[in-house]
Amino acid sequence: MNSMNTSSQVIGVLGASGGLGASVLTCAIAVRAAAAGLSALAVDGDRFGGGLDVTMGLEQQTGLRWPDLARVRGEVDGDQLLSRLPWGETVPVLSFDRSRDVELSAEPVRGVLSGLRAACEVVSVDLPAPGAPLFGCWVEACADVVLLAGSDPRGLAAACAVAPHVCHDSRRTWLCVRVDRHFGDLAPVIAEGVDLPLSTVLRHERGLDADLWHGLAPGDRRGPVAGAADELLAQLVTGASGMVA
Repeated sequence: MNSMNTSSQVIGVLGASGGLGASVLTCAIAVRAAAAGLSALAVDGDRFGGGLDVTMGLEQQTGLRWPDLARVRGEVDGDQLLSRLPWGETVPVLSFDRSRDVELSAEPVRGVLSGLRAACEVVSVDLPAPGAPLFGCWVEACADVVLLAGSDPRGLAAACAVAPHVCHDSRRTWLCVRVDRHFGDLAPVIAEGVDLPLSTVLRHERGLDADLWHGLAPGDRRGPVAGAADELLAQLVTGASGMVA
């Protein structure tokens, strides 16, 4: 991977409320970017989210995690760091660690993300909730933020509450609506209520939970999750168009 890459894209994914699948979508974006031939990475920004390494089925793999990087000062060598992370078939993951808690400061977050951005074409970040100590630091690193909202009245209310925390002139903010068979036609209503462009919908995927239990990374197989990630990438990242889930 070219450490002088100038076309890198940092995409943050934020769930307007819990249980919508933000971590799954974060991983799927990285997996589908790699499937499109782009160098990609999934980064865990949610200290209490359980760990993206688990979502990717890599929790048993050795490799550096955030507690190992808490004392980083200045920009890291992104290529060197990538080589020391847990890897799936095509995508590395920088995760928190359930056995070693750490409260990061802004400096290592900025230094690590800057180095990784220089080494990867797509960096997909699972953002912490607004109000988390470093929420602003994580969001500032993102060129695009995807706000994942539910498709019921509570989902609309949560998205309206969260949107002001991520909308800013320096970044693009998009809406992805999690829909099911009962509220599948309400995505445009949610987008109008939140006043954000509707990028895609994330539909229920049968068998997803079983795939995660068996260590299959989100986006590895054709289905709604891969399709939503492909649609996001086609809109957000140059060179990621033409993917079909």
